[in-house]
Amino acid sequence: MARSALKFDDATYAALLGAARDADAAHPHHNPAFLDAFLSDAWKAARRIYGAQTYLRFMAEAGVTRRPSAGTVQKAIVRARAIYDTPAIPAFGAMPVVGQSVWAQQLEQNLARAMTLLDAMPESHGTANDGVTDVADAIRRVQHLERENLELRARLAQMSVAAAYAREALGETLTVFAPHAMQHAGNVGRQGV
Repeated sequence: MARSALKFDDATYAALLGAARDADAAHPHHNPAFLDAFLSDAWKAARRIYGAQTYLRFMAEAGVTRRPSAGTVQKAIVRARAIYDTPAIPAFGAMPVVGQSVWAQQLEQNLARAMTLLDAMPESHGTANDGVTDVADAIRRVQHLERENLELRARLAQMSVAAAYAREALGETLTVFAPHAMQHAGNVGRQGV
């Protein structure tokens, strides 16, 4: 059964097209950085990660002339899902983990900064093997960034669990000590009158 076409309100649609144009202007020569910026802004506009064909369609409709392959777009989607589709760790009392959005934003900023720094690195001057060296170097850099991303995600998960335990401990503390504190305050108030 075929899925129905995605529908967007005018503001969201305009924001998605604007995200494609802005990312293209900001990263004219670096497809991964362009896609990361585009998907980041697209997620902010729609609060959802779509498929590669949807993003390719938005690029075409926005007038972006570059055409990254569906595989390149899919890799960017995987990176975006790692940041934005982080499942919330069930906290006691079903309270959301507030720090996740902060961590996701920090991870996004760090990744963008790393990509900018990598773009600014001087290219090596060598022999005819420059193309092979550049590709191998780019692969090593991407693998390094992916390892850092995994480490940050693991740290985020650990901190989310710690926050949930701290929230539970605080709730238990307040449940146990709050009635005693109120009774003690009432006694002090009566003695002072």
